[in-house]
Amino acid sequence: MLAVASVIVVAALERAPAATLVALPGLLAGALIGLAVLQLGVLAGGLALGPRMPRIVIGFGPRLRDWATPGRTITLRAVPIMLSVTIGPGKMPVRPRVWGTYLVSAILGVAMTALLVVTESGPFWLGAAVGCAAAVLLALFPRRDAAATSTGWVLLHYLRLEPREAAEIDAAPLVAAVTKAVQAGDLPAAQAACDALAQLQPEGQSLSMARVVLLEAHGRYAEAMQLVLGMLAEPGLPQRDFALITAGLAGLAAAAVEAGQLEPELGLGWAERAITDAEQLAYPAYKLNSAKALVEVLRGNVSKAIALANTAIELGNDALGRADDLATLARAQMAAGDNATARLTLGEAERIAPWWPRVARIRARLDVS
Repeated sequence: MLAVASVIVVAALERAPAATLVALPGLLAGALIGLAVLQLGVLAGGLALGPRMPRIVIGFGPRLRDWATPGRTITLRAVPIMLSVTIGPGKMPVRPRVWGTYLVSAILGVAMTALLVVTESGPFWLGAAVGCAAAVLLALFPRRDAAATSTGWVLLHYLRLEPREAAEIDAAPLVAAVTKAVQAGDLPAAQAACDALAQLQPEGQSLSMARVVLLEAHGRYAEAMQLVLGMLAEPGLPQRDFALITAGLAGLAAAAVEAGQLEPELGLGWAERAITDAEQLAYPAYKLNSAKALVEVLRGNVSKAIALANTAIELGNDALGRADDLATLARAQMAAGDNATARLTLGEAERIAPWWPRVARIRARLDVS
């Protein structure tokens, strides 16, 4: 709708058809400029104020290279005209840092829009000014769902959340410490961070999430599932959180079946139902490709599993998630009778996280075969 409105605005301002046609490429260029400046603002605010920045993606299209540390992954893709910066709770105090980061983003976005409006000359740059304004307005419109939280929502609501959600966010640095230690393969440190979180907040979603991360790192998927099911049963759980947790349940259920911790029909039924529920709650379908690929492997649909796993690998930016997807792909290639390719695929996963339970388990299967 906003794109259509932008075209109408350009047509109304230019009036002449030829000038309007010149302005349309400017509209696209301006939208890309606006989005890029907003993300540069997030990056600048993040570097200045210290929230956690677990993922930075430069460009779109095929992946060219990853630079990974336990706390952050930087991904370069083939067409470097876009930027995506993921922000999460980091240093204390959590919420003011995140709020300030998005304030910097909003200020830079508005400033760039104003600059294009003031310096506009000719149809192309008029289109660019309108496109940039549209991108910034979309970011500043308050919205929050399973797919994304807008800059406007953060600025409007983040400093005055309900006490329960505020407490969960304020405890998130310890959850992040658990995640960072798991990504580094330091499970004793992850356990220590989880124990510290239990002392600070003995009840709540944050502690359950940290325990799920740790249990998955130990390959104890059925136990992690029990915690997730308990989280889903909590009264008053927001729809957005329900979608996120349900998506996590799908992968855990499939992994529990693969590890022999759950009966296949029961576990795969759980996984497939969780995938459907998450999609119906507007959880991004592409983020479910990992779970879908593993389900298809376990169902014996090898070609479909390979296609889904390749898509998950291509679109994913999380290091451990990539290792897990590579393990799924290797498992599917084994099922297709191509052990040589499976060894190459698993070797790539081992360069990321050789200790990850699914990677180690599939290595053992390959060695036996």
